Amino acid sequence: MDTDITFVYHLGAPQTDNDQIIWSIRKDSELMAEHGTLMPRPKGYRLHISNMIAELDGEIPSVVDQETLLGALIKRQKVSRLLLSDSKYMADPSWIFINGVFYDNAERNTAILRNLFPENPTEFFLGIANPASFIPAVFKAQNNKSYENFIAGTDLATIRWSDVISRIQQANPDCPITVWCNEDTPVIWPRVLRNFAGLDSKIRLQGELDIINGIISEEGKRLLVKYLDDRPKLTEIQREQVRAVFLEKFFLHHAVEEEIDLPGWTEETVEALTAIYEDDIKRIAEMPEVTFLAPKREPDAGEPKDKD
Repeated sequence: MDTDITFVYHLGAPQTDNDQIIWSIRKDSELMAEHGTLMPRPKGYRLHISNMIAELDGEIPSVVDQETLLGALIKRQKVSRLLLSDSKYMADPSWIFINGVFYDNAERNTAILRNLFPENPTEFFLGIANPASFIPAVFKAQNNKSYENFIAGTDLATIRWSDVISRIQQANPDCPITVWCNEDTPVIWPRVLRNFAGLDSKIRLQGELDIINGIISEEGKRLLVKYLDDRPKLTEIQREQVRAVFLEKFFLHHAVEEEIDLPGWTEETVEALTAIYEDDIKRIAEMPEVTFLAPKREPDAGEPKDKD
């Protein structure tokens, strides 16, 4: 069993990038292969992993089982970093409020993933989102439950992504976790991709504009590409600032805005959840052993410069 391979699990969340991280990475499959990184097609690896988890029923796999699963995931490719993404890893989206607790099974399910290859390094990546938009989007995407059954009596005021992250850390103390806000992805997407793939900050990727291109006008897309192409020496911080400016100027509101219509929800509900989320982001950014990706700014005079 090759214990040098690092397993990197993208946990979602559901209704954030909607598997875009897979297809953005796979645009550069040859580049990834040069760096020993593999992002397999999801249809194959998701089935293999779910079948193995079901067969083990919580038990740690034998070395033979590990080798069998690894062979199914990487075939005969030489790999040092294996990327695996599924928004169901922490829980099926329709069960995210099981027992009235936000992602109550997060620690159990991530520990199961981690223990598929217990001797190998493992990392977790998680894109979070404002519960005020996240909950309606996830509920709308499933059709198995009524809202009452979906929310399972959860007190909305208790929903904290930081609690979920803390429980994942407690269950997997040796696993680094990288977190970012879905609301920031149009600006920081290249950094998310490079961190996930384990690549240097200077490497350009074909999928860098995939997120922002989905929410700005055609004119904005054309001008953004031209602007960046004409200025190849921009730093990554400057490129992020450029994307932020274009996002503000060419944003298509109808591309992301949806009317929220959930039983008992009011404007006050949305405002309260948003305030809780904003406070929670600050807490996550300060959590030990968490790499928190957020938009950057150029340092003021006298401040040390960030290389990325």
